[in-house]
Amino acid sequence: MSRAHRIAAMVMTALMGIAVYLFFAFRYPYHIHFQEQYQLFEFTWKYFAEVTWVPGGLADWIGRFITQFFYYAPTGSVLMAVLVCGVQLLVWAACRRRSLAVFALTFIPAILLTAFFCDENALTGSAVAVALPLACAVLCRKLGAVRTRYIVETVLVPVLYLACGPLCLLFVLVAACHEVAGGEGRTWIFALCMVVLAALCPLAAGRIFPYTTARLVQGIHYYRFPNLLPGMLYGAALACAAVVLVSCLKIRRQLKSVPSLALYAVLVAAGTFLTLRAADPAKEEWMRYDFMVRMQMWNRIMMQADRHNPDNPKTVSCLNLALAMTGRLPDSQFSYFQNGPDGLLPGYVGDFTNPVSTGEIYWHLGMVNTAQRYAFEAQEAIPDFQKSARFYKRLAETNLVNGDTAVALKYLKALQHTIFYRKWAKETADLVADGTLFEKRPELARARDFRLREHDYLFSDTEMDSMLGLLNVEHPDNSMAIDYLMSWCLLRKDLNRFAECLPLVKASPLPQAYQEALLLLWVFTHEDFNGLPPYISPSNVQRLNRFMADANARKSESVMEATYGKTYWFYYIYRYLNRQQ
Repeated sequence: MSRAHRIAAMVMTALMGIAVYLFFAFRYPYHIHFQEQYQLFEFTWKYFAEVTWVPGGLADWIGRFITQFFYYAPTGSVLMAVLVCGVQLLVWAACRRRSLAVFALTFIPAILLTAFFCDENALTGSAVAVALPLACAVLCRKLGAVRTRYIVETVLVPVLYLACGPLCLLFVLVAACHEVAGGEGRTWIFALCMVVLAALCPLAAGRIFPYTTARLVQGIHYYRFPNLLPGMLYGAALACAAVVLVSCLKIRRQLKSVPSLALYAVLVAAGTFLTLRAADPAKEEWMRYDFMVRMQMWNRIMMQADRHNPDNPKTVSCLNLALAMTGRLPDSQFSYFQNGPDGLLPGYVGDFTNPVSTGEIYWHLGMVNTAQRYAFEAQEAIPDFQKSARFYKRLAETNLVNGDTAVALKYLKALQHTIFYRKWAKETADLVADGTLFEKRPELARARDFRLREHDYLFSDTEMDSMLGLLNVEHPDNSMAIDYLMSWCLLRKDLNRFAECLPLVKASPLPQAYQEALLLLWVFTHEDFNGLPPYISPSNVQRLNRFMADANARKSESVMEATYGKTYWFYYIYRYLNRQQ
């Protein structure tokens, strides 16, 4: 390649890196945060030994080391761009014959990796498991003595299997291409022997490590769900080998500059299409809300909801929590889309994602034991059996509030071996030792004051009004529990229960949604509006009359929503139970 072509190639790689960074930093940042919260990277020899003592363990350990910096999305986006561009440059370094066309082909594995990492269950160590075999193949190519190279390559096959798992086959394929293309005589025999050796590695590992042959063949820590084959990852690895193979072929006619640029344009279009197709905006939206709940960004949640009204129960529950934490739930709840009680307190689902933000709701309500249960169950449900720094922190907090200090210190000790949780864990442990924990941590003091102290009851998410009522009985000043109790009755369209609980409300004037619900109940039980309580606004009576007239005129739902979409009446007639019956 000429100097101009080399400069053009460097520019292309830089543009690729910038594109990957911009994508993860601005379009997919909450997938970055999602990865970080489902691991607990500890700087201890014990942790290093536990992670690395499996096939592919070294790549996994390096990947976890990188993932801990995903705590900050911009940093994680930079690291993601470095990984993707690093693989592309290593493929280029492994190529035998070089041209603009071959350089363009090296972007194919990078594109496939980017699309692979759009999956929230793709683990960072998988990119390391691709990069290490490529780096070893490049280094082996520099060995001049044939016998020495043969020995080193033979030894590296099982070593790389232990370090990277079955993706060591990428090293075998790339090294085989180099040997066959540059050797003399029967070098293909040696290449075939390397392939056989790589195939025997999982069988030998099955006698040492407690994993099935299938797991040892497809990889242990490439994907969060161990029983699923990460096809896009293996496609990227095979693309690496295919590009190196093309560079080793003796092609007499090379593409000129113009066709090569056209190839770049095709790859840019294909990469954009494939990445956007692999991205999941709905999951990213939920991860955004979950992150903002985790960081207690209540005003940002409402600003986001004002820009795009959420309609998923998990995101709606996060919005309702933000409204409650800012005291706006009674007045503003029905200004946003509501999809029933699941949008207030989602039912328990035994996986590693659904209980996360729901547990945050119970924590702020004062149901500390329920929050602890949700955090523990979510951590135990993580498919690849990792621990979670976020859950460890919550478990430490719940145990401290419940007075189980010894258990809490166990979690704090583990967190002190991390980078981003070390300061909080050490300060908390010191406060426990000083006896000033609840004086210096008001959020823990609030949870302690509002937690349920009665232990002779069974939690039931189907009788949530009773659970919330119990919170009020023990702590009448827990206004958030009252807001959730009234909201639960309204969302279930249980107007009679709502009326029974109304005396618990101390707000004056009565919130708008409450007035609307009482008016609706009055219509169901009275013939006219004579004798209405004085706290019902006359303007609301007039609006209800107009609503009833328009509904009786059978106006379309879209017209009714445009006029009355922010009222409880519209929710009662057109949402939730009405749709299910």
